[in-house]
Amino acid sequence: MQEKSENANIYSLDWLRGIASLMVCFFHVKKYIWQTDCPNLLTRIFQEGYLGVYMFFVISGFVIPYSMHAKNYSIQKFWRFVAKRTIRIEPPYVIFVLLLFLWNIILYYWKGWGSFSLFSLKDFLLNITYLVPFFKSKWILIIFWTLAVEFQFYILTGLLYDSLMKNHFIRYALYITLLGLGILIPEKYTTVFNNYIYFLIGFQTFLFYTKQIKRSEYLLSTALSLIFIYFVELKIAVPVVAFTLLAIFFLNYKTKISDFFGKISYSLYLTHGLAGGAVAVFTVTRMLPWFRFSLAIMVSIAFAFIYFLLVEKIFLKWSKKIKYNPSENLPG
Repeated sequence: MQEKSENANIYSLDWLRGIASLMVCFFHVKKYIWQTDCPNLLTRIFQEGYLGVYMFFVISGFVIPYSMHAKNYSIQKFWRFVAKRTIRIEPPYVIFVLLLFLWNIILYYWKGWGSFSLFSLKDFLLNITYLVPFFKSKWILIIFWTLAVEFQFYILTGLLYDSLMKNHFIRYALYITLLGLGILIPEKYTTVFNNYIYFLIGFQTFLFYTKQIKRSEYLLSTALSLIFIYFVELKIAVPVVAFTLLAIFFLNYKTKISDFFGKISYSLYLTHGLAGGAVAVFTVTRMLPWFRFSLAIMVSIAFAFIYFLLVEKIFLKWSKKIKYNPSENLPG
């Protein structure tokens, strides 16, 4: 979900963003078509598509500090960093929530489905400020909890980056503290601390990729992190995380397909619930399940591409105009 220009030579990130967003898309569209029924092995595999979320966390754990390192980030640049990330992520999200609200009204008057109001003003404000879990509210779409975790990671990393980069002792002390908070804080709050192990692995990968830690330290910390995920977090996430790490190093080549899906990955992540869900609903008694599924996926991708061009791309350009140093805005 990050700006391509910040890591233009790491083509593997486009692959991984595309794969992760498609996994989440397949997961939800599968539920729309087959719900809990899994007629064959392939649909059972789609059922594990939610693991794409953890791929995104690892990617962010890698690419956010990588970008900060490239821009010589320091705590004095914190507010510019937050503004840059906010403009990149928040407006496309808010606009999509409003689009959902409009779609709900259309369905209510056109088909008589549901109720006039999809959410209250309070729910809307809690969703777009990522405060839902702390006020016993509900996510308008359940996938939005991941945006909350991502945004918390931006803030946390902006505050702690200098400390994490100082020395091994401080870094690992912070790692242990943050993981400990994740164990203590109830899972229902879905904080960055509850998911920090995935960002930690990404951060260690950034350090190794930029030659700031030795191979032995990287391999040992990665092995311990995977063991932590297996026994404390989610066993099934281990191979997905391992694949993500291997792909960063060995899938680093450019193709038109990976470039396309990497580009629209955030828009696909945001909008597939609406586009895929709409196809599933309107074809429920008219098509065979596999045809409905394929059509829903294609419509989701097409809608995401349009959304990227009309909405996301605008704020992507705006975010690039925010520089960590005011002097970066000067010509020459």
